[in-house]
Amino acid sequence: MPAYASLAVLLLVLLAGAVGYFVGRGSATQQAVDARTVDAVRREITALRALVARLKDIAWDQRELDPNLSTIVIDEIRAHEKKELEP
Repeated sequence: MPAYASLAVLLLVLLAGAVGYFVGRGSATQQAVDARTVDAVRREITALRALVARLKDIAWDQRELDPNLSTIVIDEIRAHEKKELEP
């Protein structure tokens, strides 16, 4: 698979993760949750953050293949990270 296609696949994975996050967030209802569920959610969030960090690194490392796409991916990730840090 060409490197450009790999970058496109990674972008699609990132978009699918974001869509899944917002769909899950929108359908969540407020109810009692046990500690195991909370721990599982925390582990999943940690894993997703690690995935996003890896995608950002890959976009940076592969920027010579498609600088515009890499810039878009990195900028979107940074914008989301900035929003997360705001109070």
